[in-house]
Amino acid sequence: MAGLQAKAQSNFYKLSVGGGAGFTVGYGDLRSQSMSPAAYGTAEYYFTPYVSVGGEGQLGRIKSGDTTAGYAHYNNKYKAASFYTRVAAGAFMNNTFRPTTFKKLVRGIYVGAGIGLLRNNITDRYPRVNINPRIDQGKRASWDAFVPLNVGVNYGISEKNGYERFVINLNYQGNLTFGEGMDGFDSNPLFVQNTSRDIYTFTSIGIKYKFGPVGYLKR
Repeated sequence: MAGLQAKAQSNFYKLSVGGGAGFTVGYGDLRSQSMSPAAYGTAEYYFTPYVSVGGEGQLGRIKSGDTTAGYAHYNNKYKAASFYTRVAAGAFMNNTFRPTTFKKLVRGIYVGAGIGLLRNNITDRYPRVNINPRIDQGKRASWDAFVPLNVGVNYGISEKNGYERFVINLNYQGNLTFGEGMDGFDSNPLFVQNTSRDIYTFTSIGIKYKFGPVGYLKR
């Protein structure tokens, strides 16, 4: 009877901290895009192994444009903080006692959404001053609210007791900002018609460390 009960539930740690790095791509008022480095840190609380809420901090750069010949460009040394919820495919799948590597990967695929604040710090911008009345230069330092949309996969590494202590994470995040501060140009019809909000993406790889109180998921 004891063995049957042990197989009837799955134990998991309810807390995690983690971090990683990757690259951003900014989509603002300039036509050309480029990749820039960024890093992040997270803290999460798990209701089940597949449903969590958490917070994330980012810092890095977002830049676009051509800097080789004095053409329009910007460089944003940004910081960001957000709160989010994530739901993985495992929340909707039947569990088995000894899942295969493939099943663990499939169950770890997740989507998520949240709300955050973006701190813009434009350290380099060309044109540097408003030399054309059609160009509306924005502020070099500003705040924008944004919505992060995430899709990714968590792959947990189990200990001898079956608990997952370390988790490898791959994530793609699209961030829709509610402002024009990301690229330092409020309106710039010389480069691209300003008909949509600034967006930046963040592609990253990282690792999480799980700990704390233990939760139980019935199989």
